[in-house]
Amino acid sequence: MLAEHFVYTAAIAVVAGMLSFRYTGRDSSWIVLLVSYAPDLDKITNFFLEAMGLVFMYDGRIIHHGTFHTLAAMLFFAIALAFLLHPLGIRFFDAFIFTILGSGAHLLEDALVYPANYMYLWPLSSQKLGLAWLPVGSEEVYNATFLHIANIEVLFIGLFLLLLAVLGRTRAEGPGWIRWYMPARIYRFLCGPSAV
Repeated sequence: MLAEHFVYTAAIAVVAGMLSFRYTGRDSSWIVLLVSYAPDLDKITNFFLEAMGLVFMYDGRIIHHGTFHTLAAMLFFAIALAFLLHPLGIRFFDAFIFTILGSGAHLLEDALVYPANYMYLWPLSSQKLGLAWLPVGSEEVYNATFLHIANIEVLFIGLFLLLLAVLGRTRAEGPGWIRWYMPARIYRFLCGPSAV
């Protein structure tokens, strides 16, 4: 699920940004996209730790795929990123909430596609969970679809949801909301010097 994570999480970011801007006047929902792949860092973390001569044990095992697909890792990412972004002018609460949304979206997306695969609720529960509601099929079929980056059916469902989110936000706020997802200089270049 490479492309699908970005598409589904983008839809969540658009809606979350709309609600945030409406109630707080701020939109830092780009953070949701920034952390959309954070749980998959468990695929490469052990490689870098070993390169530095470190071994990190988690629940009695070294870090493996699935280690960061937990509630504990989601909270750790949220707190760490909130502290990192706070000196850059992003409110702690905003960074925390949007990181929870981004990491949580990744976990939900995996649960919707895969059967009991990860211990999402660890440390509260060590049970492996999953819903497998979306059509992925076998791993061989999945790996043979759309350049090995997406399952066509799951991707189309996500693109439809993203389109609904974009149309809904554009209807509610007009097209100016896109400014939150790009640097101000690029937005002014695209929309003219009078753009806010």
